[in-house]
Amino acid sequence: MAAVEAKSRGASTPYCNNCGYDLSKLTESSRCPECGRPFVEVLTRGPRLLESGRRYRSKATLFGLPVIDIALGPRGGQLRGRAKGIIAIGDIATGGIAIGGVARGVVAVGGLAIGGFTFGGGSIGLFTALGGGAIGGIAVGGGAMGGIAQGGGALGFIAQGGGAVGYFARGASAMGVHTISMQPPHSDPAAVRAFERISFITGTWPPANQFALLSQMAFPVALTLAAAVIVALVAMFAMGREPEP
Repeated sequence: MAAVEAKSRGASTPYCNNCGYDLSKLTESSRCPECGRPFVEVLTRGPRLLESGRRYRSKATLFGLPVIDIALGPRGGQLRGRAKGIIAIGDIATGGIAIGGVARGVVAVGGLAIGGFTFGGGSIGLFTALGGGAIGGIAVGGGAMGGIAQGGGALGFIAQGGGAVGYFARGASAMGVHTISMQPPHSDPAAVRAFERISFITGTWPPANQFALLSQMAFPVALTLAAAVIVALVAMFAMGREPEP
């Protein structure tokens, strides 16, 4: 059910601060019937929480979307801010550049990031993905899966990492058709040639130091920043044409 609007609540009306369900008529349950969370975690009284968020939307638009849309925290009956714009910042954000707990965009940064170029705790990117867990064309993370995958555990057509599985694989322990592995020592000439061709992406192996390890992120980071700059320039151009108040 939708969150109960703040204006309709009295000063002490109990409600669930997770989903907004009105708990005033419940007598036998110990959990919210809407989201299932225990009362001891979510029971809240009064409207203050539902009006503590922040909202901003620019007058300038592009492609039918506000150039900048910010929606953070609970406000106006919404427990989570949903932002949608060329540049979107919110609890749940969708846009060209999206930043939020859940972010979906051309460039997406968030706890869960989904889009073209992504960075997040969980990252799914069509072109590049960086994060604790990453899936993408070029994926770099603690666990990585993609066309080119690099990470503690890596699975991809070309895979590099502590444990690597791929058609071409290189790592401390590597499995695949063509491999370069330290356990047991093995170096397939075809794998050597393949990794030499894309050394600007994968760097050297094993990394000589922390800087060498970080250099493996340089290429996807550069692509992500380039995409963000392009979207930001488009947004700046649109903001420059914002109508006068």
